[in-house]
Amino acid sequence: MDKKIEDYLAYLESVRGLSERTLRVYRDDLGRYEAFLGSCDIDSAGASEIRSFAGSLVMEGKAASSVNRALSTLRGYYRYRMRFGNLNTDPGREVENLSSERSLPRFMFEEEADKLMESIRGSDFSDLRDRALFEVLYSTGCRASEIVGMRVDRVDLSGSMIRVMGKGSKERVVFLGRMACQALSRYLPMRAMRLQMLKAEDHGRLFINRLGAPLSVRGLEKIVEKRKGASNFKKAISPHAFRHSFATHLVASGADIRVVQELLGHSSISTTQVYNHVDMEHLRKVYELANPNGDKGRRYG
Repeated sequence: MDKKIEDYLAYLESVRGLSERTLRVYRDDLGRYEAFLGSCDIDSAGASEIRSFAGSLVMEGKAASSVNRALSTLRGYYRYRMRFGNLNTDPGREVENLSSERSLPRFMFEEEADKLMESIRGSDFSDLRDRALFEVLYSTGCRASEIVGMRVDRVDLSGSMIRVMGKGSKERVVFLGRMACQALSRYLPMRAMRLQMLKAEDHGRLFINRLGAPLSVRGLEKIVEKRKGASNFKKAISPHAFRHSFATHLVASGADIRVVQELLGHSSISTTQVYNHVDMEHLRKVYELANPNGDKGRRYG
């Protein structure tokens, strides 16, 4: 074990007077963190490494209380090094605890999202609509209620954006990736043909059901369930999993948490900060161990 860690444990024992049992917990937490860092020196690690470590504990099935205890141990170590060592910044201060009431969001890897959407290959109304639905869900991170409430006249394909009405009747702009724009370009003419064939009234909603009526949230949920089963997709998902995937991939790519907050339409930053604790690098390694031939998706290029 690193001598700096041993010195800290000795300090806790001699100066703080911690019990042998408590010291053992500290030693275990710091030893696990040191092993996680590998060749990276513990004093060179930053907030991103600490968040990654928290993510790895979650993936091991650790409870939020156990993860938070480990984070508290690391904060104590870095405070000690700030006071008695050569550290100029305290990375532990930048990392918040997991909420005990809130589990980490269930999300899809990019490869999984690609596989699910690419399983929809047909050219009839349902296929084109469902592909557009999934692409827009994944590209915008919108809530299910926002998706079914989208209006055709708020879609701007040339600008790759849609205006949506969120919670509290607050309007915001969300952006469309290349694949979402392509899927909508194929779906919109079919939507018009469907309404004309049925001689149904056009209520202006972007997504409609087979009878031409606006798609409901329950209808959206049934489509996700049906497509998941048809594609032999193993992971339990719902429309909200697309939203979680959108946010998780943004944070993992380095997006500012306040930008993610704005895109998701969260009124409080604390709601968005849960995504800081999902470490994509660690999770990707876990995924690749099970799927060594997976190719990264290209949905935005």
